[in-house]
Amino acid sequence: MPIRQLSGLFVDRPKDSNLGHFQTKSKNQFFLWVELFGLFVVVPALLYFWTPLFVLPILWMIALWCGRILLKDQTFDRTNLWRAAELIVKGKSMLKQFTVISVLLFALVYFWAPDLLFSLVMQKPLLWLLILFLYPLLSAYPQELVYRAYFFYRYRPLFPGRWPFIISNALLFGYMHIIFHNWIAVSLTSIGGVLFALMYERSSSTLLVFIAHSLYGCLLFTLGLGPFFITSPLQHFLSF
Repeated sequence: MPIRQLSGLFVDRPKDSNLGHFQTKSKNQFFLWVELFGLFVVVPALLYFWTPLFVLPILWMIALWCGRILLKDQTFDRTNLWRAAELIVKGKSMLKQFTVISVLLFALVYFWAPDLLFSLVMQKPLLWLLILFLYPLLSAYPQELVYRAYFFYRYRPLFPGRWPFIISNALLFGYMHIIFHNWIAVSLTSIGGVLFALMYERSSSTLLVFIAHSLYGCLLFTLGLGPFFITSPLQHFLSF
């Protein structure tokens, strides 16, 4: 055997770069799956068993944590947190959709639970106005930051196609509402999750989806469905 070939037996050969990339990618995906499961499955389950308790501070902490990760990541497009131009482009269609769904929800409450219809507006108008003012900032925006901006950026590569990702996002969004201990909250928010996920996918605008989420949330309180979307301590505090 020639000396050159013999010496080659004792020289470290460069590792396969494709194999290294695959191993790194697989490792990263594993940790992302663990993070997704912990944050979007385990945490709501724990809150379900720990309620009654005030959940908003927990939501705020999670939103701050997700926001910090997004802002520290140089590859994240920060304009996704705003993108106000999308309000002009897609705002009109969003409002049309909201109008149609508002009529359907009104009919649902009117025929299913007429005693609830506009109950908060008529019995506690000042509380209703306070909720309209505080709900968007204290609840809707943190949810959209976590479930749309963060979820879409962080976990999109884990899913093989568009619809598995959209449906997973919507179902996990609805599943989070198990903390209210009723199927109405879970069902309505799962449907809403599909609307919000599609809206964010098409616009990449957290602002647009936040406004839509705020409108639908305030609509639910206006129609009298608020008690289904509030934990027991908050119900007692607000005297629902």
